Amino acid sequence: MSARSIATLALGLVVSAGGCAGLSSRVDRSALADVPNEELLLLFDAENDVYIARDEADLATRSLQDAKVGLRRARTYAEVIAARRTSGAAIDSVQTLDLLGQWNEARIQMREAEVALREFELATSDTRLWAARARYEREKARLVKDKNPAAGKDLEIKDFDEQVKTWEAREAEAKAGLAEREAKVTEARASYFELSRRLQEQSGGAYGGPWADLLD
Repeated sequence: MSARSIATLALGLVVSAGGCAGLSSRVDRSALADVPNEELLLLFDAENDVYIARDEADLATRSLQDAKVGLRRARTYAEVIAARRTSGAAIDSVQTLDLLGQWNEARIQMREAEVALREFELATSDTRLWAARARYEREKARLVKDKNPAAGKDLEIKDFDEQVKTWEAREAEAKAGLAEREAKVTEARASYFELSRRLQEQSGGAYGGPWADLLD
């Protein structure tokens, strides 16, 4: 299954799990108007989690772009290796070129795993953001009920608890999917690094070094 197919499947799972994204239970900011400023500090952690989730979504977008660039470079380098084999002017031994091909194939597999991870990460970023927002709304509801009872008389904390429970279940599913893909990236990197070590030894340091992705 291609990286794009995996990401499409991941997005489908999130949509089917989440239905119409959003929160049914919210607290209007005006209800916090009569809450003392020092009490509002109780919302800091929950509000900060929302900002962190937003930043993670932006980071996922940039990380996906970087992963795709790395994959394109690896695939292009496969053509360079093939040309060296047939040019008749190759200065490398057959053994070195064979190992170079194996190394680059491992690099392609590693980059594909990274793209799949980043696509899934981006596809599920909304789930993590809505879970953080659900927790934030619950903290607002608790604060209003406690510090501004008149404004909070119609708020039912159990509704906010159920909302958090629903979104945290979806968040847990997303995290499990991320862990699975992170494990695949770790496995692919281990194979790549082992071949890098062997290639450096075989080529006397000419190939497989730490700057290989930038110099090919």
